[in-house]
Amino acid sequence: MNQKIEQIRTFVAEVNQESKRISWPLPREIAGATGVVLVTTFIIAILLSLYDLLISAALRFVLR
Repeated sequence: MNQKIEQIRTFVAEVNQESKRISWPLPREIAGATGVVLVTTFIIAILLSLYDLLISAALRFVLR
């Protein structure tokens, strides 16, 4: 039992030590990355819509 408690204490101490090394992004970097994600998502949504329209039109043409 005491060995388990020591392992937990060691783990928590190591986690605390590692968390001090974390380099958090600045708010400006987060905003930039969010902008890139939103623009990319918008572009992909438009492309998928266009592909869907093209495939639908082609299927309607073939099935008539």
